[in-house]
Amino acid sequence: MRLFHNIRLVSLALLLVLATLLLIQTTLVAEKQYVGTIVAVVNDKIITEEDVHRRAAVVLADAVKKYKGAELDKRAREILDNVLGELIDRQLLVQKAHSIIDKNPYMKEEVEKDLNKFLDDAVGEVGSLSKFYEIAIKDGINPTEKKIELKDDLMVERLLNEFVYDKISISPGNIRNYYQEHRSEFAVERSVKIMQLMLKFSSYPSKEEAWKRAEEIRARAVRGESFDGLVKEYSQGPRASAGGVWEFDEVLNMKGKIREAALGLEKGEISEIVETTDGLHILMALDVREAKEPDFETLQEEIQDRLFKEEALKKKKEYLRELKKNSVVNIVKTQ
Repeated sequence: MRLFHNIRLVSLALLLVLATLLLIQTTLVAEKQYVGTIVAVVNDKIITEEDVHRRAAVVLADAVKKYKGAELDKRAREILDNVLGELIDRQLLVQKAHSIIDKNPYMKEEVEKDLNKFLDDAVGEVGSLSKFYEIAIKDGINPTEKKIELKDDLMVERLLNEFVYDKISISPGNIRNYYQEHRSEFAVERSVKIMQLMLKFSSYPSKEEAWKRAEEIRARAVRGESFDGLVKEYSQGPRASAGGVWEFDEVLNMKGKIREAALGLEKGEISEIVETTDGLHILMALDVREAKEPDFETLQEEIQDRLFKEEALKKKKEYLRELKKNSVVNIVKTQ
């Protein structure tokens, strides 16, 4: 679905302004500009251009920070297209939920209980109902509209649980097969947490002078002088101000000689001097995380959750396809 095949192309400047306005909760201008611009009709319910931009505001603002020019325009189109699709899907689910739950006193009561509990918890977080409303209004949120939206979300959640998710069953055989096929993903590779001391060649008259200083520093460290103190005094590495520490996973993501040297260390061991194009490095192993083979017993629950989420997404898409077959969804082309 391409939203911009059906509604007018919004200029980059307007996207910038709108995203900023929405982020600082000054939505009145946007509402006046877009409230009458219908972009889709789902059965008898409309979706406006303002609805799309309001829901996309935060993502659009992130895109504005990351991209420029034609790339930003492309990303903005994709974002708005995706958001329109999400709003259409949500409206289909909301309508279906109302058609079932409104006729079921028990389900209606359960939704009301969930809603009241959620609101009570939210009020409890801030201390009082008046404070809750004060914060909501300050953030540009209409509490009444938000309550309706929240209730709809809870109804959709109950609908999906009742008619989609509760029908999903993940068998022990499926869990076992997944484990066998993805064992390498769960394996833990040996790694080392290190402290790095780096001397840049550019800070010394010659490479020989840099090597001389590095050898002196390493000798002091081997004799027992505080490596942390030496890092603070001499290191010119990217993390010198933070103690030159690199965590286990960060070391695994390193490349070349430094990674090789680090992974060969035992806890407390100091490396030989490692030369790279930028300078000289001395490493100390702060801790070692040994390699670990994946254990099926401890992974069963994680695998079951992963398989359930995959199946839930698939079943939700199938459910939405069925809803669309029995609904009238029109994308409105504006002038």
